[in-house]
Amino acid sequence: SFTSFIMFSASRVVALLADQLGIDSDPSSATREERKLAGTFAHLLKEAALDSLIYDENEELETVDPQDHGDYDPDWGEADLDLVNDLPPPDRKRFIFSMGAATLETILVAAKDYRSTTMKAHRTLDAMRKDYRFIGNEYDLRKLEQFAKEADEDSTRRAGRIMGLQNIANDLYKEVVEAIEEGYSIHDVDLQIMALNINRANNYVTNFDASQSWVTRFKQKCRLGSRRVTKFVSKKNFVNDAKIKKEADEFVAGIKQEMKTRPLNTICNADQSGFLKELHSKRSLAPIGQETVIRIVQSTASLTHSYTVMPLVFTDGSMGDYLFVVLQEPGGQFPKNKAIFNAPNLIVTAGTSHIMTKQHMKEWAAK
Repeated sequence: SFTSFIMFSASRVVALLADQLGIDSDPSSATREERKLAGTFAHLLKEAALDSLIYDENEELETVDPQDHGDYDPDWGEADLDLVNDLPPPDRKRFIFSMGAATLETILVAAKDYRSTTMKAHRTLDAMRKDYRFIGNEYDLRKLEQFAKEADEDSTRRAGRIMGLQNIANDLYKEVVEAIEEGYSIHDVDLQIMALNINRANNYVTNFDASQSWVTRFKQKCRLGSRRVTKFVSKKNFVNDAKIKKEADEFVAGIKQEMKTRPLNTICNADQSGFLKELHSKRSLAPIGQETVIRIVQSTASLTHSYTVMPLVFTDGSMGDYLFVVLQEPGGQFPKNKAIFNAPNLIVTAGTSHIMTKQHMKEWAAK
């Protein structure tokens, strides 16, 4: 498996396609499906042009352990989202006065000093000339005041812009989290479109273009990165999972209310637990870079074949009288010529697999 990166121009690719396939002189007659397909290709080309096209020869889906990534941080939350500022650094060029030149930083310090006296409205020309050699006359002092006024206005605009950018980042983060929780794929182009729509709807910042550098900083602040999709599900199954979780939470809340009015020894919980016949860690030390890691076990079948137990536990901490056990046996039956271990607190049954069936549940309920 290898990955290669390809830099290209999206518009040049479109021109080459038009040269090879021809150009329809009447695009207005395109069907709805044709427009959707064109939109999909345009989205892919724009995304690839922004990030550079990535080609991976290995198309196999695999489970990813988030702790294998160096940027994994389980304690990170929305509160860690810092200001996202795309303003340029302060202007360091020098400005000419009657007795010399000074940087903007020095001029603002002098302007603050000029107005720092409590006895008068401002310090005298002689005092300012002594401390700042680029000042030579009253005109220079008026120039200082103008610089200070413009700096105050710029500071207000800068603070407003920073706050606006922070608002865009906060709103965008909430939309991204919501989209991820709903199972949608998100790319850099989507972040740009979402950010522009947020700013357009709320008028947070003027001349905001959601540049690629801004998107990159946003992803860094929010700890978002490109990851291979490890599982694809239909929208129906995704929605059903959310519905099941909601119903489960409501069930738990209802049971907790019942527990307040009933004796604890009348409420119990039964849960199936599967166990492998042979337990081994799926990780082992190996030389870095080694692609295949092989380790010895007594039986490879024991790594995939297991048995299931279902204990009954009451809320007061007591256990049920029996432990229900399902063993995987050929044909779903115990051998007739072998004695089966029996104990008064065990109910042992067989199945074609270790997974409990409806019949097993009826048998368990009957006991």
